Amino acid sequence: MAGPLERIKASLEARGLKPRKAFGQNFLVDPNFARAVAAAARADERTLAVEVGPGTGVLTRALLESHPRARVLAVEIDRGLAGLLREEFSAEMAAGRLTLIEGDALDGKHGINAGLLAEGLRISRDESRPRRVLCANLPYNAATPLIANLALPLPWEPPAPPVSFVERIVATVQLELAERFFGKPGGNDYGPLAALLALRATGSIARKVGGEVFWPRPQVASAVAELDLRPWDGSDLRADEAAGFQEFLQKLFQQRRKTLRAALKTAGLALAAADPRAAQRAEDLPPAALLALYRMGRNG
Repeated sequence: MAGPLERIKASLEARGLKPRKAFGQNFLVDPNFARAVAAAARADERTLAVEVGPGTGVLTRALLESHPRARVLAVEIDRGLAGLLREEFSAEMAAGRLTLIEGDALDGKHGINAGLLAEGLRISRDESRPRRVLCANLPYNAATPLIANLALPLPWEPPAPPVSFVERIVATVQLELAERFFGKPGGNDYGPLAALLALRATGSIARKVGGEVFWPRPQVASAVAELDLRPWDGSDLRADEAAGFQEFLQKLFQQRRKTLRAALKTAGLALAAADPRAAQRAEDLPPAALLALYRMGRNG
């Protein structure tokens, strides 16, 4: 009897498909691992699970089986794999348990696909599923911009309260990247994303995993990262300053070896020589201190 990997290979070969390096495809092939990842999404009848890059559908299947009323919105950039998924999950799609969007989850590096956002919000509204969770095996080249954009608010107009597209993230990514999600000041893993996420979410590396659960087998270790985004009314970072702060962090950490006095000068800000922060570097300051610097410049 063929195992999961052999069945996946045969299904791809029958359709003339193979993993594509351009999309960073390392397919999840271990059903037991997929079930553990899906369980971490904590799906229920009020949840919409958003999956980016379902690939051959191993995690998709696990998500659908994680709860009797599980609901999945998946987005796949590979047209060949989208066709495979439409065949493999035709019954679930007909029953309205799975919606598949064909395209890129990202809109460049600075936004999320508008169609994905619109469909996710529509399902939440029409099907009474206000809880949205990203649960995905993310390719390395898409993971950083996707997570960074999910930390920002959806477009909104006062007096309506700001909201995020998802409230929880369960993502399998390269271990090196997962460590950068949770980097601490002074460490090599500390950068713009770690500083942003520290203000927006709580979380941790839930588990580390080797290459045996993927095909083709990656040459690096991977990890499952879990993040719970804070609601905007309980966040240290205000929604109206989030995008600007993210841009500020990017500029500051591009000059991470410079003193703050020199780095801020290029951004049009000035620190007095006597300021105790002047001789420090961006990589040495905790997120709250970086936010204070941003607000200093923003407020003049």
